Amino acid sequence: MLYIKQLKTLRGEIGVKIEPKNLKELIERNYVTIAKLPEENQINLDELDNLEGYTLLLITHDYGAKTPIMWNTLYRKLGLNIRNITLVADPKKNAEIIINALKSDPKYFGGGLGVGWKEKKDLVDEIFPPDLASINLVVKDKKKLIGYNTDAPGFVRSLKEKFVEIGKKIEGSKIIIFGAGGVAKQVSRLLAEKNPNKIIILNRTYEKAISIANELNDKYKQIAVAGGESEIKNYLLNPISKPDAAINLTDKGSDGKLEGFSAFAKADCNSEKEVRRNNNQARAISRELRKLNPEIIIADIVLPKNPPPKTLAIARNEGLKNLVDGLGMVVYQAAPAYIKVQEANQEKHKTKVSEQEALEVFKQTVGIK
Repeated sequence: MLYIKQLKTLRGEIGVKIEPKNLKELIERNYVTIAKLPEENQINLDELDNLEGYTLLLITHDYGAKTPIMWNTLYRKLGLNIRNITLVADPKKNAEIIINALKSDPKYFGGGLGVGWKEKKDLVDEIFPPDLASINLVVKDKKKLIGYNTDAPGFVRSLKEKFVEIGKKIEGSKIIIFGAGGVAKQVSRLLAEKNPNKIIILNRTYEKAISIANELNDKYKQIAVAGGESEIKNYLLNPISKPDAAINLTDKGSDGKLEGFSAFAKADCNSEKEVRRNNNQARAISRELRKLNPEIIIADIVLPKNPPPKTLAIARNEGLKNLVDGLGMVVYQAAPAYIKVQEANQEKHKTKVSEQEALEVFKQTVGIK
């Protein structure tokens, strides 16, 4: 009996896999790495020990995110011993281990989720509102992780400002959306609530586009249509039903393998030949748009380290003037996100701000008037 008991104990010890339980252990065991960009993000493990807490941004690849710049400027201004840190990690690997470790980490207050991580909503305890298609913010409220989406409202707010600037309204407009991921689902829902005439969703995978269109039509009658990438030119250059806005919610133009591609044409691969083909088609479409529909708004959620993204760069070079980049969205989503984290962790946020005060600091930090 003694031998069997000892054997079980030994087997148990051999089979035990101790998972990380905080940010420091995640870094030490290479589940995540600290992003190199921007420089504002740099921090060493000893500094982690001296912090009262931290908010994190999980991304799939290193890029010059504005979040740590904005949030850390505000933390310093308020005299808080808290840091915002950007982490690079593959959401397809060990996502559950990473989220569980942060959940058990008493210094983790929450933070943002980048592309690929936004769809990991099944790993949080609660989503608000519960029908969100994706989440870009996690707030740790006591021992519970709650997911929110502030990206979509932030983007729609910046888009609405451009409509107002040129004397138009989203109501009654025709809007083309490139992409059918989590952000596209949420943005299309918010736009549908503003009663546009038509929302056209174009995506490489047609089934994803039709899924969003069907959802919108079930709730808002026949407001949406779907199509594939091959129909981009036809919809953009429709002389009868001219679109009021075209919005890129894909990864085209973002840092990485799609950096050189415009949303106005297919992006089959990252070879130089395909980049040239894509750009040539995008230039031709932009030139025709300038003649046919010069007042069209071209908006892009992408914010690469060397802006503007390719879609906006080509549109601008070909004479289109009503352009909206992702900077407004980044700022407008950050202010309510900060407040949600502040309210859930009030004892650590000894100096507090209103959403408007946070917004003003963030605008000033990134150079928006």
